[in-house]
Amino acid sequence: MGCCPPMDLMRSEPMQLVQLIIPLESSHLTVSYLGDLGLIQFKDLNSEKSPFQRTYASQIKKCGEMARRLRYFKEQMVNAGVSPPTESFARSEINVDDLEVKLGELEAELTEMNSNNEKLQRAYNELVEYKLVLEKAGEFFHSAQRNAAAQQMKSDSPHAEESLDTPLLLDQDKSADTSKQVQLGFLTGLVPRDKSMAFERISFRATRGNVFVRQASVENPVIDPASGDKVEIYILSVLLVYNLQLF
Repeated sequence: MGCCPPMDLMRSEPMQLVQLIIPLESSHLTVSYLGDLGLIQFKDLNSEKSPFQRTYASQIKKCGEMARRLRYFKEQMVNAGVSPPTESFARSEINVDDLEVKLGELEAELTEMNSNNEKLQRAYNELVEYKLVLEKAGEFFHSAQRNAAAQQMKSDSPHAEESLDTPLLLDQDKSADTSKQVQLGFLTGLVPRDKSMAFERISFRATRGNVFVRQASVENPVIDPASGDKVEIYILSVLLVYNLQLF
């Protein structure tokens, strides 16, 4: 209340135009200190020149490349759930060339680690998929075998009566030549949940309807090694008639 002159908050702070003459060897450290103060605004005296014609164009390009690497490191830390330290460190004179080499080495190491991690994740996903296929497909085949055995015992019984569940081609299959019997082939695998219907339609059209598709949902999603996202998948047991051929 009354501590400031009228309209003082709406005006800029008093400023003064100065010219700094700094030796080349101490220019980097001096500008760094001035930037930390936040009380100076630099004026471009070479505005008519393009970025490629400036004296320190190569150094600016190096700084841009190092900034890109730092952004990449920060992105990787966020993805890994690692928070950067908040405490301040003592200032030390940094050589830009040494810093560029160090950041390049760290980027190469991190890229190699990500590549190895992606390969391990893919190998792990393949083993998990094989395990799920064996479990789910095994349950399907075991249940079908039990049902077939029960149906066979029912049909062999002398007191068996025909019902809606009795196979119509059972007698024909017994008397038919074994060389002319239909050979069934099966294919099992995993597909993403959002592509399961498209897979069914393609399988039906490719086999002209001679396909039986059995789906079973998988509770635990598989992690995509490229994006790190969890992908919900179905396991499908596909039975194709007339000798399954893979290309």
